[in-house]
Amino acid sequence: MKKLIIVLLLSFAILCSGCTIIQDFDKETAIKKTDPIMDITMEGLNENNYEKFSEFYTDTYKKSFSESAFFNFTEGFYKNPGKYISREVYDVRPTTNGVIIHYKGIFETRDNVAITVTFELSNEEYKIKKIRFY
Repeated sequence: MKKLIIVLLLSFAILCSGCTIIQDFDKETAIKKTDPIMDITMEGLNENNYEKFSEFYTDTYKKSFSESAFFNFTEGFYKNPGKYISREVYDVRPTTNGVIIHYKGIFETRDNVAITVTFELSNEEYKIKKIRFY
């Protein structure tokens, strides 16, 4: 019985020790570092400029979302919800190697568009791993 308790305590201690990265997570720093990235990305969206829109994408994400796919996407996007106006952060969640930020986006025809962006942190630099509009 004592061996079982010791094994369980050690397992719990090891499990908790892996959580320190997330416990030390600073939301404000993550927002401060990702805001300029989002500014440029959303400017690229409004300008229908694929290079600007995808400038901060991870290589993998950029390959999966080609320039032609971008233009097909924006063709319908500009009709509804329209051009981007502003955003407001409403949730920030740490991940193992980055952060997920949820925004409330305001666009020309809709003022409550959910924008979810998964940022990957690599070499002290954030890159967009995925961006979704709902």
